[in-house]
Amino acid sequence: MKRRTFLKLSAGAAAATAGAGAFPAGSSAEGRLLPGIPSLSDLASVRMPHTYMELFNLPIAMNDWGYAQAVKSVSAISAIGFPPYACCGIPDVPWSPGFLTTCELFVNDRFAALSDDPAEAVIYQWFPHCVVREQTVGEIRIRTTMFLPPQMRAVLEKIEIRNVSSQSRTVALGFDMRAAVAKKTTTWFTNLPGEGDNLRSWDASHGRITWTAQHSQVAAAQGIHPPADAVAGGNVLQYHMSLSPGETRELHFVCAVAPAAGEANSMHDRLQANFAGMQQENERRFEQLIHSACTPGNSDFSGSLPRLETKSETLWNLWQNGLRNLLTARRRSPDSAYGPTLLTLSGHVLPTLSFPWDTSLSSLSLALLDPEPMRNLVEIWFQRDMHQHLATDYISGEAIGPWYAVNDMAIIRCSRDYLRITGDFKWLDQSIAGKPVLDHLVYHATYWKKLAGKHGLADYGGISNLLEVVSTYIHEVAGMNAGNVSSMRFVAELLERRGRGGEAAQLRSEATALAQRISSVLYVQGKGWWRAGQPDGSFNEVRHCYDFLAVLDNMSEDLSDTQKREMSQFFWTQLASKKWMRALASGDPDATWNVRPDHSCLGAYTAWPPECAKGLFKTDDPARIATWLAEVAQAGNQGPIGQAHYVEQVVPPLKGGAYRASNDAPFIEDWCAVSGGAFIDMAIESIFGVTPSLYDGIHAAPKLAAFDGGARLEGFRYQGGQYSISQEGVRRSS
Repeated sequence: MKRRTFLKLSAGAAAATAGAGAFPAGSSAEGRLLPGIPSLSDLASVRMPHTYMELFNLPIAMNDWGYAQAVKSVSAISAIGFPPYACCGIPDVPWSPGFLTTCELFVNDRFAALSDDPAEAVIYQWFPHCVVREQTVGEIRIRTTMFLPPQMRAVLEKIEIRNVSSQSRTVALGFDMRAAVAKKTTTWFTNLPGEGDNLRSWDASHGRITWTAQHSQVAAAQGIHPPADAVAGGNVLQYHMSLSPGETRELHFVCAVAPAAGEANSMHDRLQANFAGMQQENERRFEQLIHSACTPGNSDFSGSLPRLETKSETLWNLWQNGLRNLLTARRRSPDSAYGPTLLTLSGHVLPTLSFPWDTSLSSLSLALLDPEPMRNLVEIWFQRDMHQHLATDYISGEAIGPWYAVNDMAIIRCSRDYLRITGDFKWLDQSIAGKPVLDHLVYHATYWKKLAGKHGLADYGGISNLLEVVSTYIHEVAGMNAGNVSSMRFVAELLERRGRGGEAAQLRSEATALAQRISSVLYVQGKGWWRAGQPDGSFNEVRHCYDFLAVLDNMSEDLSDTQKREMSQFFWTQLASKKWMRALASGDPDATWNVRPDHSCLGAYTAWPPECAKGLFKTDDPARIATWLAEVAQAGNQGPIGQAHYVEQVVPPLKGGAYRASNDAPFIEDWCAVSGGAFIDMAIESIFGVTPSLYDGIHAAPKLAAFDGGARLEGFRYQGGQYSISQEGVRRSS
């Protein structure tokens, strides 16, 4: 990949479709400050060429109400989700084909996506506001731009057909249209629903096909303008074009979803009539969102992130990785049961869920950017039995799934970061489900005592409660128990401030005793990894990153220097790769049990690299960590950090970045996750060394020299004030 200068990076969204995204590792910004408020092009992915049979993760386009996903095609679209409404989900018919696609392209009576010719590979490029695709079939170049206009249940796509030859050409095009439109108001869990017997009608005068559900109140109107020359089979729109050399024709696809056919048809027609205006409005809206995210007092978020000022490509890339993922988590759907919220995964696997675990991994950046939706989620989790469930669904408002053992620690962590950033201590007295928030926090910090195991630690049960894909990481595990140590210490600080010193002292004593038991019972001396206690008194040694990162994050002060040194050695020799990391050491006895790459030896989950880096900053030379992070940061060249990325020994890097894991079985990784905000959390807490305390002000002990000694954070919100963070420490700016 060639070097990109700052001027090229900030040239603007209009020029961005030729390539953008993360800086290459080791590239130079020629001494210039990088954009404090990035443009759409700054955040874009690189151009990613893929053939039909490659395993790769397909990008999404989104708005505040929903999203749509690209297909292995230059034009086709799938998984159009505006919960509770869905289009091109999985139809409920015998031998269902799975997710339907619409707007699939045929060129000269040939399914265009099916080609083994690298010259005909589809090139994908993600932008915050759209997905751009391009393919050359023979001497015809097709280029599409898919986007979702603001505050509408609609997907639009501009389709450009260009003759790239030096002679006139005639081309026949066909666009296969599908729907299986459905409405589902009960809990969504996995994937999108679909009704297999929609009524279908073609309106030639308006150039649209309308599908109407027979079992729920929803319809989808789809059409391409100018209207097709003919319709084959009731669903394939056909065009015949004569193109002069270099000539381009433009077509406009619209899919409008509404509760009734009349509404869907009217919306389709309005959008077709103002297609160019909708595209411009969509671009302006996303530019505004990015600007708002970095601007105090904005009207789009309940807070704002500080502005990063730096000349370091590594630091800038890490920060923008977090920003991309946080933006995709935003939901402001009018159909949400609990208002504005934060979605955990963006893609079609878990389209409506908010997990305490994933949210907590970005809780500091969320407390800065959008504290009110995060606080609201915590209140929802207080009211649901999160010792029975793993997430809540914003459509039904209910909790679903089995229990995640991390929930207590995650709820505490979100609450801690909300309180220390906002200073909203009145919240502690607010009554939720019949008791004050403070009492809820005490309950979650001490719930572990109800789970007594064989060795005096909390027994967190089986594989479904923990990592799901590591069969030996069960029962008394170090990482989850370490979370109880920090939770009790945090709640003790709250209690002491309220004059409940006796309870606070008791919690601190129990936290220290628990930390000692974790260390003495579960640490594998001389190895740097941990073991899991079993109900029969035996132990499973497990070389997984979660114990490494969670123990260092929650009880590093309770570890000996020898333990820290051994843990660091374990990470660098068995988990780290040049470009990314393994969640599980490849030599672990359980390495072959399940290869889902978020927790296996094939790769690692979104947040594990930044979370591990936070631990390493407590044990290692910052220069060594910075060298590794310069490569890790390149994963963002493909857009938001995926739910998982592969280590380079499994799949070669894509233009310098660790390859995003695919959604295909058995990998089943979604496009991105809210926990990517952990890259910003790590930059704040570890690189800038910021400690926003509950009651003792904001402090900083930066480790910037390995990145950019002149870097600054401006507009850091802390308990009603604005602060500047630099190598010199903290300075109040307003």
